[in-house]
Amino acid sequence: MLKSLTRLAIGAPLFAGLLVAPAGGAVAAGSAVAADPAPTGGATHCEITVICTGAGQTGSTPKPPAGGGGGGTGGGTSGPQLCTWNEQTFACSDPELGWFSAADGCYYRALSPQPAAGDPRWEGHRPEEGAVYNVTCRFAGGGIGAPAARFLSQAPVPPPPDPKGRANRYVKDELRFVPPKLGVAPEKDPVVGGNVWLWLADPKAPATHPLTEGSLTVTVTPRVASVKWDFGDGTTVTCKGAAATGTPYDPKYGTGASPTCGHVFRTGSGTRKNGLFSGHVEVVWMNDVTVSDGTRVDPIEIRVAADTDFRVAEVQVLN
Repeated sequence: MLKSLTRLAIGAPLFAGLLVAPAGGAVAAGSAVAADPAPTGGATHCEITVICTGAGQTGSTPKPPAGGGGGGTGGGTSGPQLCTWNEQTFACSDPELGWFSAADGCYYRALSPQPAAGDPRWEGHRPEEGAVYNVTCRFAGGGIGAPAARFLSQAPVPPPPDPKGRANRYVKDELRFVPPKLGVAPEKDPVVGGNVWLWLADPKAPATHPLTEGSLTVTVTPRVASVKWDFGDGTTVTCKGAAATGTPYDPKYGTGASPTCGHVFRTGSGTRKNGLFSGHVEVVWMNDVTVSDGTRVDPIEIRVAADTDFRVAEVQVLN
């Protein structure tokens, strides 16, 4: 089962940064820095040069991924399991009728909920003695009759597999989805108006294995469907599909924007508590389910999250 949300510090490598203006009024080439900046509550006054080392380089921006988000592989091609009765073949299970008995050509489905004790459909029996079923029988010519309630101490055939239920139990009880490891550049003191790159540093899916559900094989494939970044300043960014995990920053990209997942802060964090924006990141995992007989099962959603802080610096440059 999922554990409680875990606070994580941003652990992406700092690819170095911004040129920090010294207090004595030293001037970087091509611009002047105010000598007496106003208090910022801990956020640094900086001049934007590049996100990483190599001031003056033009950089190159990676291309965004082609196509949309990932998806499931679709159902199998083996088709539904078939049963034979009266030299004819029928589906061994039906979502409405229940499961098929080749002994008498009838479908059996236990009523849910079961009738109250004393209901005529119990035919004088007590609930602990068995169950009430809807029984729907085939005709010799292939037609089908109307369902009729019948008490049975034991069904003539076992219930059909439940691939949806098995997949749900597997995803929610057995798979371990850990809080995300976050990648941010620049890691330290992003500046107002500067491009910030966002990505998942290790978006590794939990290991899975095929499941046996009766005569069926169920396969679960996790994928990151979206990542929502809440920066604590009243703004959010949601990256989806192929762009969900973002693009790791590389110095060759210079000051360009991320092609997949990025943000630009419009205000500094100096007036906030400890000079920080308290952010929150939520990852939505969709688990695609494939069943060997082609049964369709909707993807199963799991959400995991982590908290993080952003110290956003003001920029003061004199022209």
